[in-house]
Amino acid sequence: MKPDLQIDSNERGALCESVIRKAQKEGLTVNRTALVVGDYLLGEACVEAKSIPDFLMSSHSGHLWRQLENMDANYARFFLVVHGDIAKHVALAKRNGVKGVTYSRVQNELIGTIARIMADFECQVFHTKTTSEAASFIIKLHDKLHKPASSHGARNIRRVSTNDVRLDVLMSIPGIGRQMAERILEKCGSIEEALFEESLKGIKGLGPKIKHRLINVLTSEEPVHIERKIRR
Repeated sequence: MKPDLQIDSNERGALCESVIRKAQKEGLTVNRTALVVGDYLLGEACVEAKSIPDFLMSSHSGHLWRQLENMDANYARFFLVVHGDIAKHVALAKRNGVKGVTYSRVQNELIGTIARIMADFECQVFHTKTTSEAASFIIKLHDKLHKPASSHGARNIRRVSTNDVRLDVLMSIPGIGRQMAERILEKCGSIEEALFEESLKGIKGLGPKIKHRLINVLTSEEPVHIERKIRR
């Protein structure tokens, strides 16, 4: 059974409305709730959606990067959907008197920022021209995330090196992605050293909740059940 599609209670606008319509058409249950981070929660995966203007402005202000760090700290998998037509964005900016805005400049900034995100985070980024396409992607992603992997899926690839096995152990803990696992190993040197809170100090993006979860999972002699906490 597929989990409900959760939408942040502050999310509004054409994309949100389109997601709800398409979700209901697919028979998905939609819940509005206050999410810790992100706009849409697809089971254990988080999706942040931004229009082109919002994407560029939040990148300049630093807000986008804080959001990505928060998603990296709270979810094993997270996605960014950027929606909007570059040509329409440029035309609107010119009508509003913004100088120096060209298609190539916006395109280069968009591509460069997306490349930076994918290099720095275990975040997959998808760009669509319209909100309808973005909504369809979110619904399709929800569907694919909760189906068995195909025969050529990445989940069938076996990792064999010792270093990859250590990463896999850490990445099996909800809220720890590949980048965070690499930071932990770089700082601690070994999983054994990560058992101690003192060793985990100063790791970028590793908040107290995930830190406590990591130590609890690695040291508990009893089964550990992790419940996703969402602010309400």
